[in-house]
Amino acid sequence: MADELGTPARPSARSYDAPTTPIPVYRPPAEAEAAPAPTPPPPSSGNRARVLWTVFATLVTVAAVVFAFSAFSSDEPVREVAVLPAADSAPTAPAPTRTPLTLPAPPVRKVLATYPGAGTPTAGLVDDRRSGIVYAAFAAPWKRVEPAPFQFRQRAGQAVIASAPIPGADPGTPKTPAQWRALTARAARWTVARFQPGEATFQWTASQRTRHGTGWLLGYRVAWETGGRRRTAEAVVVLMKTEGKPAMLFASVPDSRNELRKDLNVLVETLRPR
Repeated sequence: MADELGTPARPSARSYDAPTTPIPVYRPPAEAEAAPAPTPPPPSSGNRARVLWTVFATLVTVAAVVFAFSAFSSDEPVREVAVLPAADSAPTAPAPTRTPLTLPAPPVRKVLATYPGAGTPTAGLVDDRRSGIVYAAFAAPWKRVEPAPFQFRQRAGQAVIASAPIPGADPGTPKTPAQWRALTARAARWTVARFQPGEATFQWTASQRTRHGTGWLLGYRVAWETGGRRRTAEAVVVLMKTEGKPAMLFASVPDSRNELRKDLNVLVETLRPR
């Protein structure tokens, strides 16, 4: 029997008639089992940039750690050090806190004393245009110094003469002598708190109208102890009506410069509005 090409057909064997032959099991050689896994494909350009940045950051971190260790390591352990004052200096004590001042009400009228002595020769006039007043300028030992917080200021040791518009907000212009007196007392309290020694006793020495213009003058004395010795200072505070805020003139002379007390009389006699 032949197929369609004329090739004699071989007798077919059915599977169940074929001899049973075990199917061989393929076992790879030992070298194949130990072979490494296939290498993954190279990373794309984006992945390559990330890998390079990671390596760079790691190197920078390692370098920083090494630098920090070398910079801060030493033969001795780290210790806290206290900064001490120099041998010839003393520790600075904190500034004392001063309580708000409560001054007694000034007298209704008390004339400023006429101090003895010739006083200091005058050297012209102080023309305080901002404050709106004019008053005597004195020769040596007085000299003009940095005015802050005033507009003009003269000093002779611890003695001071200064002028400025009344500190703080504009209080308006007083209408009566009582109002002028009360406002001048507020200005006097301001000068005591800032320019007179702490722990001092206080006493009014004058309360009167100004000689020129419209305003009020108050005089006071402060006393304190230092080094077991009693010290005093005489002061005057004058407020005067101007076109703006009331002008303030302040002067204080300690007992160490008693020869300058007469200058207080000259000040109040020459003070006038511009």
